[in-house]
Amino acid sequence: MTVTSLRVVVLLVLTSAGVVLATEQRPNLLVLDLEPRGVGLPEAQAATGSVVRGLRQLEVFQVLSSDDVRQLLALERTRQLSGAKAESSVGQLGAALNAPNAVVGSVTRVGGKLQVEIRLLDAPTQKVLAQKSLNQATVEQVATQLPGLAQELMAPLLREQQGFLVVKSREEAAEVLVDDTLVGSIPLKSSIDLSRGIHRLTVRKDGFIAQTRSVRIEPKQTTVEEVELQPSADYAKIYKDKYGKMRVGAWIATGVAVASLTTAVFMTVSANSEYNDEFKPRQAWLQGAAGTGPQTKPPEIANNPTANAAWDSCTASGAVACKQAAEDSKSSVQVKQYVAIGTAVVGVASAGVATWLWLSGKDPNRYADLVAGVSPNPQGGMTLALAGRF
Repeated sequence: MTVTSLRVVVLLVLTSAGVVLATEQRPNLLVLDLEPRGVGLPEAQAATGSVVRGLRQLEVFQVLSSDDVRQLLALERTRQLSGAKAESSVGQLGAALNAPNAVVGSVTRVGGKLQVEIRLLDAPTQKVLAQKSLNQATVEQVATQLPGLAQELMAPLLREQQGFLVVKSREEAAEVLVDDTLVGSIPLKSSIDLSRGIHRLTVRKDGFIAQTRSVRIEPKQTTVEEVELQPSADYAKIYKDKYGKMRVGAWIATGVAVASLTTAVFMTVSANSEYNDEFKPRQAWLQGAAGTGPQTKPPEIANNPTANAAWDSCTASGAVACKQAAEDSKSSVQVKQYVAIGTAVVGVASAGVATWLWLSGKDPNRYADLVAGVSPNPQGGMTLALAGRF
């Protein structure tokens, strides 16, 4: 059968099957059955179905699988029966189906697991445009992960249809990977330009459980992803111990600062009061007695009961006793001033330390609400557990 005749028959069957190409204006994409290597045909067919499902979810291509045209593709049937590789018929099938690109691949059993390899080809030249693989996978993982992998495979065909991805997380310095490629760390300086379709987003940081999810990018639209990383139990404990000590230190430094500055203010007020109430009136009386000062009681002393009493005590006790009392008051005032200066210095220093601890420290209970851990499973294996206050 020639390419022209095969194309005519294919179009007739596609029309009768309800596959409308022109109205949807989507380019055809041919998906050939994945080649089984050491696996049963059902497993290979299931993997092929996962690829087709993922590509159809993109809603970008008219995906044509072997099942769609099985009754017509005698060439494809001959290839399968003869054991020829899919690439050998890609050019002819692509021309017949008007599909400029094709997806081929294989499913291989390695030990007890499966390895799936898929390639995007330029149908006329059979040039490999992109390649993806899924290694050491179970049947369930193939079914769940292969559709997204197939969508990632289409990146070369979707570069012109770009959208934007914004990734947010409260964990600074967490690494951001898109399709296993490191694109930056939190906080990202700008959005990430990505081709249309499904991409695999991973956010990871030492001490945390890495988060991986599939994100869908639409042309000229911005997709915002909020990623909450969950710390391991060990990391949460170290974090709480470290910042718990800093928080205690901040409270202690704050208390010392408040107490010291309060003491400094109190001692300053006390020194000023003693100077005006005790030392100054005695000094004025002694100056008056020596003829170098006023002979009568100054108004500011007369109007101050405590100062007035100190003046009168000098009058009653005489110059010698008054001078001794004045010296004692002077010494007391100086001690209080020294204490005020010392406690003020301690208070300012403590305030500086407290400020640094408050600003550089973090909430020690930040991860108290959610901690990730791994615990033994009674039925075998390990179980990821989340514990905390909810």
